[in-house]
Amino acid sequence: MSAATETNAADPLDGLKVAFTVDDQFQWTGIPFPAGYGPARIAKAMIGAFAEHSVPGVYAFNSTAPADDHPEYLDVLDDWMAAGHYVGNHTHQHISLNWLDVDTYLRDVEASEKILRRWIDASPSRYFRYSFGMEGDQVEKTVQVQTHLTKTGFLSNPVTCWFYDAQFMAAYHRAIALNDREAMAKVEDLLVETAIDQIRRQATAARTAIGRIPPQLLLIHGTAVAGATIERVCGELLRHGIEFITSEEAMADPANVIGAPYTTRQFRNMTQKWAEYEGFSIDDMPPAVLADVERIAMIEGESFDEVLGRAIQEWATRVDFVPVPADFH
Repeated sequence: MSAATETNAADPLDGLKVAFTVDDQFQWTGIPFPAGYGPARIAKAMIGAFAEHSVPGVYAFNSTAPADDHPEYLDVLDDWMAAGHYVGNHTHQHISLNWLDVDTYLRDVEASEKILRRWIDASPSRYFRYSFGMEGDQVEKTVQVQTHLTKTGFLSNPVTCWFYDAQFMAAYHRAIALNDREAMAKVEDLLVETAIDQIRRQATAARTAIGRIPPQLLLIHGTAVAGATIERVCGELLRHGIEFITSEEAMADPANVIGAPYTTRQFRNMTQKWAEYEGFSIDDMPPAVLADVERIAMIEGESFDEVLGRAIQEWATRVDFVPVPADFH
């Protein structure tokens, strides 16, 4: 019996402790925000939803390269911290460690810290999050980066739970461009449904792999569709019995500090790594619904893979690397 089909009298969401985290409030270079949307609008929606649902101390992990062209994006971090939330390091250009040598990757980490230092220093913990959650395709690379983090006082804050919300971005952008309100609502509904389903599946998988369900570090991105749905996602999680906690509380659990003893170059969160280490995969990850999402408000050349692919090619004009698209499978 797989982890996703395992039945249990108790819903794993009931009593589950979850620390919200937000990645990429500035999105990424090569992927602009839709007209009328942007970091300020989306952060305001998230701040409001987190306040309404008593979500404490949310860390934002932003690649900072978009602020090179839009320095005003950084102003959002003042509002973010004034609302009781915090800032971590997520590299400057958001390139996978798989695709870079260690020295280049660490220069990117340091470049971002120089930009974010005053916000990071004002946060209670010095957290770092790997780009794409990819900790490196070789153990030696991971060890070298972790050594640097230790020497500079950073602690890796892993993603243990996600619901592929970034993959809803392109469809939502298409719906906005077409002014298709029905399509926008459809994408929003599917994202909320997927969030609950995926969090439940991954909590069940954690219990199977580890023998218990540690506090979860949940990821959502700073996209237009996330801003439109964050209120509903928080409300649904509370309705299912989830308890919101801080990253510091989640990071008190050794499962989140030590992580899975598993190295892979594939796009996996920490719970998926634990599952694969224990010899099983999690059903419906990535979720089949993403194919349905891609069929909403279709515009030629604007699928998620095409949008991300163009962005990564743009990054390669800034930093010398060769992307490996197969890493996302």
